Amino acid sequence: MRLRDSFGVDTSDDAIRAAIEKHNRLCRVITEIGDLRKAENPVITGYEYHVIVLVSQVCPHDLILPYLEETLAELKTRRPEAEFPFRARVVLAGSEIDDPEFTKLLESCGAMVVADRYCFGTFPGREEIEIHGGETAFDAVCRHYLHHNQCVRFMDGAKIDQRHSELRRLAEDYGADGIIYESMKFCEFWSYEKVLASHVLQQEMGIPCCTIEKEYTLGSVGQLRTRFQAFVESLEIKKLGHKEV
Repeated sequence: MRLRDSFGVDTSDDAIRAAIEKHNRLCRVITEIGDLRKAENPVITGYEYHVIVLVSQVCPHDLILPYLEETLAELKTRRPEAEFPFRARVVLAGSEIDDPEFTKLLESCGAMVVADRYCFGTFPGREEIEIHGGETAFDAVCRHYLHHNQCVRFMDGAKIDQRHSELRRLAEDYGADGIIYESMKFCEFWSYEKVLASHVLQQEMGIPCCTIEKEYTLGSVGQLRTRFQAFVESLEIKKLGHKEV
Protein backbone atom coordinates (compact mmCIF):
# COMPACT_ATOMS: atom_id res chain seq x y z
CA MET A 1 0.00 0.00 0.00
CA ARG A 2 2.77 2.46 0.93
CA LEU A 3 4.65 1.77 -2.31
CA ARG A 4 1.49 2.51 -4.27
CA ASP A 5 0.45 5.57 -2.28
CA SER A 6 3.89 7.15 -1.89
CA PHE A 7 5.65 6.18 -5.12
CA GLY A 8 2.90 5.13 -7.50
CA VAL A 9 4.19 1.55 -7.74
CA ASP A 10 1.43 -0.94 -8.50
CA THR A 11 1.91 -3.93 -6.19
CA SER A 12 -1.41 -5.60 -6.90
CA ASP A 13 -1.54 -9.31 -7.68
CA ASP A 14 -2.36 -8.57 -11.32
CA ALA A 15 0.65 -6.25 -11.64
CA ILE A 16 3.02 -8.80 -10.09
CA ARG A 17 1.66 -11.54 -12.37
CA ALA A 18 2.28 -9.33 -15.39
CA ALA A 19 5.84 -8.66 -14.20
CA ILE A 20 6.40 -12.39 -13.71
CA GLU A 21 5.26 -13.09 -17.27
CA LYS A 22 7.73 -10.52 -18.63
CA HIS A 23 10.46 -12.04 -16.50
CA ASN A 24 9.63 -15.55 -17.68
CA ARG A 25 9.57 -14.52 -21.33
CA LEU A 26 13.05 -13.05 -20.99
CA CYS A 27 14.26 -16.12 -19.11
CA ARG A 28 13.02 -18.44 -21.85
CA VAL A 29 15.00 -16.56 -24.48
CA ILE A 30 18.16 -16.32 -22.36
CA THR A 31 17.94 -20.00 -21.41
CA GLU A 32 17.48 -21.09 -25.02
CA ILE A 33 20.51 -19.04 -26.06
CA GLY A 34 22.55 -20.48 -23.21
CA ASP A 35 21.53 -24.04 -24.04
CA LEU A 36 23.22 -23.65 -27.43
CA ARG A 37 26.46 -24.15 -25.48
CA LYS A 38 25.48 -27.76 -24.84
CA ALA A 39 26.33 -28.60 -28.44
CA GLU A 40 29.55 -30.44 -29.16
CA ASN A 41 30.65 -27.48 -31.28
CA PRO A 42 28.60 -24.47 -30.07
CA VAL A 43 27.73 -21.53 -32.29
CA ILE A 44 28.21 -19.07 -29.42
CA THR A 45 31.17 -18.56 -27.11
CA GLY A 46 31.04 -18.07 -23.37
CA TYR A 47 32.23 -14.48 -23.83
CA GLU A 48 29.41 -13.67 -26.24
CA TYR A 49 26.88 -15.23 -23.90
CA HIS A 50 28.29 -13.33 -20.91
CA VAL A 51 27.73 -10.04 -22.76
CA ILE A 52 24.15 -11.05 -23.60
CA VAL A 53 23.37 -11.93 -19.97
CA LEU A 54 24.78 -8.65 -18.67
CA VAL A 55 22.79 -6.68 -21.24
CA SER A 56 19.60 -8.49 -20.17
CA GLN A 57 20.22 -7.46 -16.56
CA VAL A 58 20.85 -3.75 -17.06
CA CYS A 59 18.42 -2.89 -19.88
CA PRO A 60 14.64 -2.52 -19.54
CA HIS A 61 13.05 -5.81 -20.54
CA ASP A 62 10.52 -4.21 -22.88
CA LEU A 63 13.33 -2.58 -24.86
CA ILE A 64 15.89 -5.39 -24.96
CA LEU A 65 13.65 -8.43 -25.43
CA PRO A 66 13.02 -7.94 -29.19
CA TYR A 67 16.78 -7.73 -29.78
CA LEU A 68 17.40 -10.86 -27.72
CA GLU A 69 14.77 -12.74 -29.72
CA GLU A 70 16.41 -11.49 -32.92
CA THR A 71 19.79 -12.67 -31.63
CA LEU A 72 18.38 -16.12 -30.85
CA ALA A 73 16.95 -16.41 -34.35
CA GLU A 74 20.30 -15.39 -35.84
CA LEU A 75 22.20 -17.89 -33.71
CA LYS A 76 19.96 -20.71 -34.90
CA THR A 77 21.16 -20.03 -38.45
CA ARG A 78 24.81 -19.41 -37.55
CA ARG A 79 27.24 -22.09 -38.69
CA PRO A 80 29.80 -23.24 -36.11
CA GLU A 81 33.54 -23.38 -36.66
CA ALA A 82 34.76 -26.30 -38.76
CA GLU A 83 36.30 -27.76 -35.60
CA PHE A 84 35.75 -27.01 -31.91
CA PRO A 85 38.15 -24.08 -31.36
CA PHE A 86 38.80 -24.72 -27.66
CA ARG A 87 40.85 -27.32 -25.82
CA ALA A 88 38.41 -27.89 -22.94
CA ARG A 89 34.92 -27.08 -21.69
CA VAL A 90 34.47 -25.63 -18.20
CA VAL A 91 31.82 -24.39 -15.80
CA LEU A 92 32.69 -21.00 -14.31
CA ALA A 93 31.43 -20.72 -10.73
CA GLY A 94 31.86 -18.47 -7.74
CA SER A 95 31.26 -14.88 -6.72
CA GLU A 96 30.58 -11.72 -8.68
CA ILE A 97 31.76 -11.56 -12.28
CA ASP A 98 30.35 -8.63 -14.22
CA ASP A 99 33.36 -8.14 -16.52
CA PRO A 100 33.15 -10.11 -19.79
CA GLU A 101 36.90 -9.56 -20.23
CA PHE A 102 37.46 -12.14 -17.49
CA THR A 103 35.56 -14.72 -19.54
CA LYS A 104 37.49 -13.66 -22.63
CA LEU A 105 40.76 -14.17 -20.74
CA LEU A 106 39.72 -17.65 -19.68
CA GLU A 107 38.66 -18.62 -23.20
CA SER A 108 41.89 -17.22 -24.67
CA CYS A 109 43.64 -19.89 -22.57
CA GLY A 110 41.68 -22.61 -24.37
CA ALA A 111 38.77 -23.23 -21.99
CA MET A 112 35.28 -22.46 -23.26
CA VAL A 113 32.81 -21.38 -20.56
CA VAL A 114 29.81 -23.60 -21.29
CA ALA A 115 27.88 -22.75 -18.09
CA ASP A 116 28.02 -19.87 -15.62
CA ARG A 117 27.15 -20.32 -11.93
CA TYR A 118 28.10 -17.05 -10.26
CA CYS A 119 26.55 -13.83 -8.99
CA PHE A 120 24.83 -12.08 -11.94
CA GLY A 121 25.03 -15.30 -13.98
CA THR A 122 22.39 -17.65 -15.35
CA PHE A 123 22.31 -20.30 -12.63
CA PRO A 124 20.60 -19.20 -10.53
CA GLY A 125 18.95 -16.11 -11.93
CA ARG A 126 17.26 -17.09 -15.18
CA GLU A 127 14.83 -19.75 -13.98
CA GLU A 128 11.17 -19.08 -14.71
CA ILE A 129 8.92 -18.23 -11.76
CA GLU A 130 6.04 -20.70 -11.42
CA ILE A 131 2.79 -19.71 -9.72
CA HIS A 132 1.22 -22.72 -8.07
CA GLY A 133 -2.52 -23.22 -7.73
CA GLY A 134 -4.06 -21.15 -4.96
CA GLU A 135 -0.86 -19.13 -4.56
CA THR A 136 -0.60 -15.38 -4.81
CA ALA A 137 1.93 -13.90 -7.20
CA PHE A 138 3.81 -12.34 -4.28
CA ASP A 139 4.07 -15.69 -2.49
CA ALA A 140 5.32 -17.29 -5.70
CA VAL A 141 8.12 -14.74 -6.00
CA CYS A 142 9.13 -15.28 -2.35
CA ARG A 143 9.08 -19.08 -2.68
CA HIS A 144 11.04 -18.96 -5.92
CA TYR A 145 13.70 -16.72 -4.39
CA LEU A 146 14.15 -18.85 -1.27
CA HIS A 147 14.26 -22.13 -3.20
CA HIS A 148 16.42 -21.19 -6.19
CA ASN A 149 18.73 -18.65 -4.60
CA GLN A 150 22.14 -20.21 -4.03
CA CYS A 151 24.00 -17.28 -2.52
CA VAL A 152 26.60 -18.49 -0.03
CA ARG A 153 24.97 -16.36 2.65
CA PHE A 154 22.54 -19.27 2.86
CA MET A 155 24.75 -21.39 5.10
CA ASP A 156 22.52 -24.25 6.23
CA GLY A 157 23.54 -27.78 5.21
CA ALA A 158 20.74 -28.28 2.69
CA LYS A 159 21.67 -25.11 0.78
CA ILE A 160 25.36 -26.04 0.75
CA ASP A 161 24.52 -29.47 -0.65
CA GLN A 162 22.21 -27.84 -3.20
CA ARG A 163 25.04 -25.65 -4.48
CA HIS A 164 27.38 -28.62 -4.89
CA SER A 165 24.70 -30.71 -6.61
CA GLU A 166 23.91 -27.84 -8.97
CA LEU A 167 27.53 -27.63 -10.07
CA ARG A 168 27.64 -31.35 -10.75
CA ARG A 169 24.39 -31.07 -12.75
CA LEU A 170 25.77 -28.22 -14.83
CA ALA A 171 29.01 -30.08 -15.52
CA GLU A 172 27.04 -33.12 -16.69
CA ASP A 173 24.36 -31.26 -18.68
CA TYR A 174 26.83 -29.02 -20.51
CA GLY A 175 29.54 -31.63 -21.03
CA ALA A 176 32.15 -29.75 -18.99
CA ASP A 177 35.57 -31.26 -18.42
CA GLY A 178 36.10 -29.32 -15.21
CA ILE A 179 35.10 -26.36 -13.05
CA ILE A 180 36.82 -23.01 -12.50
CA TYR A 181 35.90 -21.84 -8.99
CA GLU A 182 36.69 -18.20 -8.25
CA SER A 183 36.16 -15.90 -5.31
CA MET A 184 36.37 -12.13 -5.19
CA LYS A 185 39.18 -10.87 -3.00
CA PHE A 186 37.96 -10.01 0.52
CA CYS A 187 34.64 -11.82 -0.04
CA GLU A 188 34.78 -14.09 3.00
CA PHE A 189 31.59 -16.00 2.18
CA TRP A 190 32.86 -17.24 -1.18
CA SER A 191 36.36 -17.79 0.17
CA TYR A 192 35.01 -20.30 2.69
CA GLU A 193 32.69 -21.85 0.12
CA LYS A 194 35.48 -22.21 -2.44
CA VAL A 195 37.62 -24.32 -0.10
CA LEU A 196 34.77 -26.67 0.80
CA ALA A 197 33.44 -26.91 -2.75
CA SER A 198 36.88 -27.71 -4.15
CA HIS A 199 37.18 -30.67 -1.78
CA VAL A 200 33.65 -31.95 -2.41
CA LEU A 201 33.85 -31.57 -6.20
CA GLN A 202 37.24 -33.26 -6.55
CA GLN A 203 37.31 -35.81 -3.75
CA GLU A 204 33.64 -36.82 -3.54
CA MET A 205 32.29 -36.10 -7.03
CA GLY A 206 35.43 -36.69 -9.08
CA ILE A 207 35.17 -33.40 -10.99
CA PRO A 208 38.45 -31.57 -11.76
CA CYS A 209 38.44 -28.13 -10.16
CA CYS A 210 40.70 -25.09 -10.32
CA THR A 211 40.28 -22.47 -7.58
CA ILE A 212 41.45 -18.88 -7.88
CA GLU A 213 41.06 -15.58 -6.07
CA LYS A 214 40.56 -12.46 -8.18
CA GLU A 215 40.23 -8.73 -7.67
CA TYR A 216 37.16 -6.86 -8.82
CA THR A 217 39.14 -5.25 -11.61
CA LEU A 218 40.95 -7.58 -13.95
CA GLY A 219 44.40 -7.52 -12.38
CA SER A 220 47.21 -10.10 -12.19
CA VAL A 221 46.37 -11.25 -15.72
CA GLY A 222 49.69 -13.05 -16.09
CA GLN A 223 49.15 -15.15 -12.97
CA LEU A 224 45.58 -15.98 -13.94
CA ARG A 225 46.63 -16.94 -17.45
CA THR A 226 49.28 -19.30 -16.07
CA ARG A 227 46.77 -20.97 -13.74
CA PHE A 228 44.17 -21.37 -16.47
CA GLN A 229 46.63 -22.75 -19.00
CA ALA A 230 47.95 -25.27 -16.48
CA PHE A 231 44.41 -26.39 -15.65
CA VAL A 232 43.52 -26.76 -19.33
CA GLU A 233 46.60 -28.88 -19.86
CA SER A 234 45.66 -31.10 -16.91
CA LEU A 235 42.20 -31.61 -18.40
CA GLU A 236 43.75 -32.56 -21.74
CA ILE A 237 46.05 -35.06 -20.04
CA LYS A 238 43.10 -36.58 -18.21
CA LYS A 239 41.15 -36.97 -21.47
CA LEU A 240 44.15 -38.62 -23.12
CA GLY A 241 44.38 -41.04 -20.20
CA HIS A 242 40.74 -42.02 -20.62
CA LYS A 243 41.26 -42.64 -24.33
CA GLU A 244 44.21 -44.93 -23.65
CA VAL A 245 42.14 -46.94 -21.19
